[in-house]
Amino acid sequence: MRIGIDARVLAGTPTGVARYLSALIEHLPTSVKREDVLELFADRPLPSGTPATVLRWPLPGGDPAWRQFRLGAHLIRPRVDVLFCPFYTIPLVARVPTVVVIHDVSFAARPEWFSAKARVAFALVGPSARRARRIITVSEFSAGEIVRRLGVRRERIHVIPPGLDPRWLRPVVAEERRAAREWLGFAGPYALHLGAVTARRNLDLVVRAFSRVMLEARLVVVGPAVPPAPDVDELAREGGIADRVIRRAWAQETILRGLLAEAAVLVYLSEYEGFGLPALEALAVGTPVLALRRASLPEVLGDVAAWVETADPGEIGAQLDGLMRGGSLAGRLAREGPHRAALFDPYVAAERTWSVVRDAAR
Repeated sequence: MRIGIDARVLAGTPTGVARYLSALIEHLPTSVKREDVLELFADRPLPSGTPATVLRWPLPGGDPAWRQFRLGAHLIRPRVDVLFCPFYTIPLVARVPTVVVIHDVSFAARPEWFSAKARVAFALVGPSARRARRIITVSEFSAGEIVRRLGVRRERIHVIPPGLDPRWLRPVVAEERRAAREWLGFAGPYALHLGAVTARRNLDLVVRAFSRVMLEARLVVVGPAVPPAPDVDELAREGGIADRVIRRAWAQETILRGLLAEAAVLVYLSEYEGFGLPALEALAVGTPVLALRRASLPEVLGDVAAWVETADPGEIGAQLDGLMRGGSLAGRLAREGPHRAALFDPYVAAERTWSVVRDAAR
């Protein structure tokens, strides 16, 4: 069987979806390695050197235009037996069976969180879900939302949580910690917010809560701003803690484990997540997570998190300060985190995913 993969997400700056797809390819089950051929499609050579069929797209429109017009035109003729699309949409004109991964439908639940350009791109998700032969999503929460928001029958959806790369469960060595500290430029205690800065992740609430935390600590916010995103620097100035916030737009993969392991706590007050991979990675390295009890996060974290029930900065600040000072709760979360994270096996995720893809071809 020849399996095509829309791999454009692997060609740019690494994102959560890129890491998701990389893990599925890296942990291919033996049956796929032995019996099938994978063909990756991208708009430029992949930086990892992984072989790919490069379909150039010099015109405007970015990712949606490339997928619909360039990849779609290439697959009008049935060059593969099935196409796997890990990023929400499929090329609607492609004449091959398709499997699409819809990680969440926040764009439908709360369109005000997205720019006009993003809303136009996400408008193709509904037609993609209805046309695809199979749909994969990453949590039961997202499955329910896809049914409710996109009008898809539940029996068409396969819930397959992503696996965690086994490297995350290895002890974080001194060199990793030192590299993260050097990159950060700060040697004291810090709370970390990791991931794209978006309207749904309550950075205003995080900043207001952090103003109640011990003075020697810092709030580290790492991730690109995705419009209409809050201005973290402006929020910090308004909250009177501009000198206590460290802002970075991006962290390379090589320092992520050290950055998470050195944090006293990961703050993840997101209103809406399909899965929440940074929170799971924090558990893996033994860093306590303070999370808003919303969406998929209870599925992922179980009872191995400090839960926020209401958007009260005073209450959240008290919880945050307590976790940063250590104590019994922080100790329990640090001990139990790696065991919880180990439940998300990448080989199981890959086996189940490629089984759905191969079944769609039949």
